[in-house]
Amino acid sequence: MIDRSLFNVEDFLVDNTFQLYCAGTDKLCITYWENYIKAHPEQEKVIAEAKRLYVILSGNKKPLNKQVNLLKNNIKPQNEAGIIPIHKNYMWLKIAAAVLLMVGVAVIFKNNPKENIPKASLVTHFSTKGGEKKKITLSDGSVVLLNAKSVLTLDKNFNQKNREVNLVGEAFFDVTHNKNKPFKVHTEDFDINVLGTSFNVKIYPGEATSETVLIKGLIVMEGKGTKGSSITLRPSQKVTFYKKAEELPSNIKPQKPSVVHPQIAINQYTKVNDSTIVEMAWTQNRLEILDQTFAEVKGDLERWYNVEIVFEDHEVEKYRFTATFKHENIDQALKAFQDAEHFKYKIKGNQIIISK
Repeated sequence: MIDRSLFNVEDFLVDNTFQLYCAGTDKLCITYWENYIKAHPEQEKVIAEAKRLYVILSGNKKPLNKQVNLLKNNIKPQNEAGIIPIHKNYMWLKIAAAVLLMVGVAVIFKNNPKENIPKASLVTHFSTKGGEKKKITLSDGSVVLLNAKSVLTLDKNFNQKNREVNLVGEAFFDVTHNKNKPFKVHTEDFDINVLGTSFNVKIYPGEATSETVLIKGLIVMEGKGTKGSSITLRPSQKVTFYKKAEELPSNIKPQKPSVVHPQIAINQYTKVNDSTIVEMAWTQNRLEILDQTFAEVKGDLERWYNVEIVFEDHEVEKYRFTATFKHENIDQALKAFQDAEHFKYKIKGNQIIISK
C-alpha cells in the first residue's frame, strides 16, 4: 500500500486515484479520499492546495498554454526588477512540470494512439461499477477477475522492475510464476507476497471485515501497522481481518456486539453441497449467502445489484439468511428472503428501504 502520509502537493497531483477524486468521476475513489481526509486532518491544507491546482490545470479542460497562463497568474508578483525569486516559486514550477507532463502525455496518447509511449510513464488503472465484473490479463500473463465496485492499479514499473498492484474492493488473482519478480498485492489492511498462485482478496472500504482465501500455491500476508508480523497461508485457508469499531463509519458500528472477534482469524474456506467455494462463487456469477445476517450481506447485495439499501429497523438487520442467487433480480431476491423472515421493503429507483 502506498504511504501517503508524507505526500506533498505534487505527489497528490500525480496520484491516479487522487485525480479521479478531484474529477469526481469515480465513486470509489471519492469515498476513499473523503475518508482519508477525515482520518488525516494534518494533511488537509496540502490536499486542498493540490485539489485547487488540479482544478486550475485540468478541471477546465483548457489548452495547455492557457493552463500555463493560469498557473503564472497564481504565482506571486515579480519584484521591482521584474525577476521572479527562484526560492519562492521553485515548488510551483515542479508542480507545473509534473502536472503538465501528466496532461501532456494524455493529450499525446489521445491524438496519437499508435505512438509508442513507454509503459513506465503511465499508471494503469482498472475499475468496475456496481453489478459489473472485469477480466484483466496483465502484461506478465497473470489473470485478474475484478468484482463490482473495485479498483485495481498497477505500479508504473509493473513487469519491468516489479510486479506490484494496489487493490480496493474484491478480485481473484491467478498469478504467473516468476521467481525473479515476486507478485505483490497492496491493500489498506495488508500486503500479499506471492510467486505464483491463485487466491481471492476482498477488502471494501467501510466494511467490518476484509479477507483473503487461498485456492492453490503459497502466499505470505503482512499486516499493516504490525511491523515484522506475517501469516503464511496454505491452500483452502482463509484469513479474516476484523476491523476495530473506531475504524468504521458510525452507521455500521455495532452497538452491543454479541460476539467478540479476534483481530485476525484463520479458518478453512466454506463449501456448499455442490462443492462450490462460497467465497469464490461470485467468479461463477453466483451470489452465495450462507447463514449470514441481513447487515452482513448488505454490501454484497448492493454491489451485486447496483443498489443502495437503507434499514429503518435494527431488528431486521439481525435476520439470518441462506440463499443462492444467479439470475434473480433484486425484487426476486428480497421476496425469497421474505419467505424466511417477515419484513417490508420499498424500491425507489436504485434505493431500497427495508422496514419491519
